[in-house]
Amino acid sequence: MKYIIEPSPRMREMVEEWDFRRLLNQVCCPTNARIGKQMSEFGAMFFFSGDKADLKEEIASFRSACAIPPFIVSDLENGPGDMIQGAQRFPHMMGISQADSPGLAYEVGRAAALEAGQLGYNWTFSPVADQAMDPDSPVVSSRSAGQRPEQIVKIAGAYMRGLQDNGMMATIKHFPGDGYDTLDQHLTTPVNRLSPEEWRQGPGRVFRELIDSGAMAVMPGHIALPAFDSPDERGIYPPAALLQDLLRGELGFQGLIVTDAMEMGGIAGFMNYYDACAAALENGCDMLLFPRIEERFYLEMERRHTEGKLTRKTLIDRACRVLSLKEQMGLTAADSVPVQEREQPDRDAIARLAERFVAESLTLVKDRAGLVPYPLKRETRVLHVIIMNHADRYHEMYERIRSELGKYSDHVEQWIDPGPDRLFTAALPGTYDVILCSIGSRQDYGLNVTRLHGEVARNMMGGWTKLGTPIIFISHFHPFVHKEYTASIDTLINTYGDIECTASMLVAAIAGERHIRRELAAHD
Repeated sequence: MKYIIEPSPRMREMVEEWDFRRLLNQVCCPTNARIGKQMSEFGAMFFFSGDKADLKEEIASFRSACAIPPFIVSDLENGPGDMIQGAQRFPHMMGISQADSPGLAYEVGRAAALEAGQLGYNWTFSPVADQAMDPDSPVVSSRSAGQRPEQIVKIAGAYMRGLQDNGMMATIKHFPGDGYDTLDQHLTTPVNRLSPEEWRQGPGRVFRELIDSGAMAVMPGHIALPAFDSPDERGIYPPAALLQDLLRGELGFQGLIVTDAMEMGGIAGFMNYYDACAAALENGCDMLLFPRIEERFYLEMERRHTEGKLTRKTLIDRACRVLSLKEQMGLTAADSVPVQEREQPDRDAIARLAERFVAESLTLVKDRAGLVPYPLKRETRVLHVIIMNHADRYHEMYERIRSELGKYSDHVEQWIDPGPDRLFTAALPGTYDVILCSIGSRQDYGLNVTRLHGEVARNMMGGWTKLGTPIIFISHFHPFVHKEYTASIDTLINTYGDIECTASMLVAAIAGERHIRRELAAHD
């Protein structure tokens, strides 16, 4: 059933006594990277990826600076390990979806809640509820549970319940739906061009069903939705972070609305930054994400208050909702369970769960020549080629693959960005028995492109994939490589991420010693 924030008379009475700056602080979620060690009281704080011990110390320091218990926030989009170094890592959400088990997806959410909860986290900006419809979307891709609304509701919904049933507030994002455009909202304002009916059958259905299932928070993206909005005087459609009628009205959402980062180009490139912060609160958002906390921020917001762009009534309402939610979650109770006394995660069981997901998500996307399984023997001449943007970031992954191949063959070579001429020579019959090729580009903040790009993409020139030597391509991160290289790639495996056990399971699956999935559950 829908989650409802019930306004607390006690909290209302409290915030009515507060001054402007304290009200504003309670509806702000800055980041530890910008605040540093000079902690002050805020309603929430987002902690970027860091070592477990360091995060624990930083979180404790921030909590001690807050008279009212704060929200401790991160992006636990696919388990805890990407944001908490030393916690368990899992495949990306699309890999979790490939396993096609809501029961297992729930357990990943539970694992994230328990491991992060041990450090004091109580809120995550996840799961991603967007549809990965455009293969070149730089924001969605493998962060999504897939393309079909029913699959996203099934898997992201199970993950959400695993989080919330274990003390972690979940956030579905990015309303009204990213993944239909090739633009990056970190840099500019993407446009979702669906008609009203198409929206209601696609993203609208996903958000409606997840809201009806109890989503506690929603994050609007800085995405335009022309079907439900009007252009401004410049003829430009506004980002939907400023459009809440659809969310509060038609979908009936009564939980917390938190903006996406207010310094993203999708909003800060559309209008004045401080006007945008005021407008977001006035138009229904309860909390600002990543405000530029400095003296100028307070002066500018006070000026908007004086100009009538941000009323005290709005700040009181938003702060009351934030505090009422904390009260409902038990954060403000005198007898709330201390962090150190919460349920301890079973780390061995969580590690086994991650291994199961890797095994279940490895997918042979296509195999026209029937190369998999491939008989790897001691005498097999194997060349492992890496054609990836920012290849220097993934040395540990390459070394794990090289090590695993060495368990089967005494003749393994590894090349990084060799160029099409060298690859042409290598692919001539009689040089190598089989070529494995790690290919693709990983999503990155403000990257604005997901596919293989730049000079490294030239490796796919020259015709070396059609000379007769068996070639098995492996896409570790971008799940839609097969959409671009439709003709030139005959055999492709998706791993949906890389964790410690991925290489061993991948090589074993290629050699025929492990099962490999041969159908796509999360996408087409």
